Amino acid sequence: MAIYTAAACLGLAGAGCGEQKLSTSELMSASRAVTVDVGRALALPPPGSLPVTGVTQRSYDNAVSQVVSLATRGRTPGENAIHVAFLTAADLPDSMGVEGNLLREPSIDDFAIAQEMEERLPGVAMAPAAVFVQNKFGPFGYAFGRGAGGEACLYAWQRMANGDSIFLPRSGVISVRIRVCDPVATEASLLRLAYSYSINASLRRPGWNPIGDAPAPAPELGRAGAPIYPVPQASAADAFEQQPVARPRPARAPRAERRIEEAPEPIPDKPLEGYPTVPPPPAP
Repeated sequence: MAIYTAAACLGLAGAGCGEQKLSTSELMSASRAVTVDVGRALALPPPGSLPVTGVTQRSYDNAVSQVVSLATRGRTPGENAIHVAFLTAADLPDSMGVEGNLLREPSIDDFAIAQEMEERLPGVAMAPAAVFVQNKFGPFGYAFGRGAGGEACLYAWQRMANGDSIFLPRSGVISVRIRVCDPVATEASLLRLAYSYSINASLRRPGWNPIGDAPAPAPELGRAGAPIYPVPQASAADAFEQQPVARPRPARAPRAERRIEEAPEPIPDKPLEGYPTVPPPPAP
């Protein structure tokens, strides 16, 4: 009887050991976001700017979104990052909400941008720029403010869509947000990120082309008798920094007119010739 009991115990112990062995398919993650290699980033900052520290990707039924994390320094809460999303041309949800595993297209109206800045730049007073700016992908908007300790903060937003009208079908959408704060940067240096960042991928889907085709080269390119000289052009950011501030000149006091007074003629001490000599008055 004791032998059968020991065998049963060993069998139960073996079954317990088998149940404790897990497979990778049994692991359920609480988030659909995964970390991908930096080389698979959908958007990259310009060379020589803030380095990329990581890329987090999430896939939807109609889109792929990424958070491209950038090196962050300073005391302002939040993370420097490029938020980018590639949305397909079909099954775009309306602005009222999403259903299932669909990504709503980020809006660029003032209220939506203000909510994003409040979430990603908490406590920072951001002032939207009133100037028109445009990079190689088209126009974009940005706001500038001062974070903790007076460090420069910039938030830029851009929407790319080619042929987005009532007459042409949508060819897809690219949404980009850039959030960056730096204690030693200026508005011009931070704005360079928005001017010079690059799109590093595309969707392999027929008709998906939010950026559009590259412009044709100039007709005089490569033709004899049409010299082309390099013309240095300053970017808008450099123009903002280099433009001198016009200061009002103080009003000058009216100059007092100098009156040149003629010196009186000296009184002669000798009698004039041709005139009678007048005797002096008698002494009292």
